[in-house]
Amino acid sequence: MRYPKLRRHDFRGGLVASDALLMCFYMQLPNEQIAPAVIRAMNAFRQRIRPHELAWYAGDGQTEPLDDSSWQKICEEALEPGPDTSAFVRVWEDPARFAGFYMDYRGLDVVPLPWPDRKDDVSVLYFRLPTEYLEEQGPERIRELALELAAELPFNSGYVDFVLCARRSDFHEAIELIRPRYPGVELARNEASLRMSTWVDGVHWMNFLGQPVLGKLGGVAGLRERLALPGISIQEMSGDRVLITLGERPETGDVEAGQTLPLHRALARLLEPHLHHQTKWMGDLRPEDMLRWERRFLD
Repeated sequence: MRYPKLRRHDFRGGLVASDALLMCFYMQLPNEQIAPAVIRAMNAFRQRIRPHELAWYAGDGQTEPLDDSSWQKICEEALEPGPDTSAFVRVWEDPARFAGFYMDYRGLDVVPLPWPDRKDDVSVLYFRLPTEYLEEQGPERIRELALELAAELPFNSGYVDFVLCARRSDFHEAIELIRPRYPGVELARNEASLRMSTWVDGVHWMNFLGQPVLGKLGGVAGLRERLALPGISIQEMSGDRVLITLGERPETGDVEAGQTLPLHRALARLLEPHLHHQTKWMGDLRPEDMLRWERRFLD
């Protein structure tokens, strides 16, 4: 399957929004509890995407070349970030490529944070891959990779999907590339977003659920009973976690091709009380406009 090439450029010609494949995991735990698992997942990602190389990392105010020595130092600092400090890791194949291979980890020192406006922040591990990788490797290879990464992580929720990545300030223009034609394409930030608490970040091709939402839905048995539809796969994972997969591959929901995404709509109805909604302005995109997009499988 070939996916639409979704691109938005600014007035200078710079790329500010692009299609990509995203894998994102939210963990309501501090870095000191999850760092070893996160490092195992990051190492697995680096190995599995070869011959592609993550060659740059965010240094002190600038990107710097990444080699084995600097990666070892990054891992050591994540494992022992010091008292009252968080662990932030950002690594690219090419920083100049807007939607290329990218890893972004934000491990908080304390969860929840003590400030009222940051009470919903959680630790996040974010993997971005170019759409071409999905097209070349195929969805089954992507599924295997995502399961390998997820198996390492004590996630509360997570997802894998074909997305449109954009900077927060460009959401208002980027959304016009997918609304209303491609409701199956997630509008996502081009970096990790922390403010998720234990909410679920939308409905996707691959949906990872842990606690507390899985328990509120009646566990795996409850899911099997309420999502007994052809095309929906429910795979139990260790640690009281589950993967819900909608179909064989990410679907764009192209309305011009008559795609209605019934599996997405069924899961959205089940998850509705637990779905995250953006309450702050995303550039010039108002919260009420974002809400209408977030509810596209429900209204």
